[in-house]
Amino acid sequence: MTMLSRERMHFAPGWEARLRAVGLNTFEAAFLCKRGTLVRRSGSSEVRRIELEGDGEAEPRVLFLKKYWVARRAQLRSRVFRGTLFGASKVRREFSNLLLLNAWQRSEAAPVAFGEERRAGWLWRSFLITTGIAGAMAVDAFIRDVLPHLPAAARRSSRRELLQQVAGLTREMHARQFTHGDLYWRNMIIAEDDLARISLIDMPRGRRHAQVLSVAARARDLAALDAPATGFFRRTERLRFLLEYRQTRCLDASGKELIRQVLKLAAPMRRRQLDHVGVEAAEHTGGSTAETALC
Repeated sequence: MTMLSRERMHFAPGWEARLRAVGLNTFEAAFLCKRGTLVRRSGSSEVRRIELEGDGEAEPRVLFLKKYWVARRAQLRSRVFRGTLFGASKVRREFSNLLLLNAWQRSEAAPVAFGEERRAGWLWRSFLITTGIAGAMAVDAFIRDVLPHLPAAARRSSRRELLQQVAGLTREMHARQFTHGDLYWRNMIIAEDDLARISLIDMPRGRRHAQVLSVAARARDLAALDAPATGFFRRTERLRFLLEYRQTRCLDASGKELIRQVLKLAAPMRRRQLDHVGVEAAEHTGGSTAETALC
């Protein structure tokens, strides 16, 4: 480490000693860690799944280690005001957001530690460690791979419960003036096949607003949820979801305005999100408007 380079680590309460016991309590040890399973890797990031043995529990403790680094100097310039020089870094934001969601009991993925290396003030390398979620399955995988194979009665009840749970979670989050920023199906995790245990993850763009959320702020999160929904849910189900979110039986003028904004924001991202879930665009089952089903 040079004179212009500064490394910093921050631990969640109770985790520093546990990470020291497994040799992950320093920046270099954590960032250079090759243990566990490589989940995914890109040119400037990596995610690893690590199992910790001997933690006093019957099952190994699962941790996820996310690493980020500068691969091109252009990354520094493009993110000057997003943590590379000014403002909180991506890992610091996600750590803080997970603390909030844990306090609200809306995520079973707990923040463990984060680390940053800055060179002359510029963020060069960083990482975030979080706990895993028991029996984790992303909502997109559940909708695509599990729901279609359930018996008819179980499928109907599961569809209904899933929509209710996601609507309730989103409503509570927004009532606390918090927006996720990346509220895609893949960032909602079901624990141990229990639809009542849905956790939010991957929220570096999440933020708590100082004032009551505007229609536009709420619509951005709802649009991310609705974007792939046309491939799996009927218009009436999508409308029922919004009614559940608003806790009303009929949409008033403000509700209709919310739907219009949701559909406008969801339209340009539909193809990409359907591709991500694994559905051809031609399979869309509900097109441009749940407005046709408005009360």
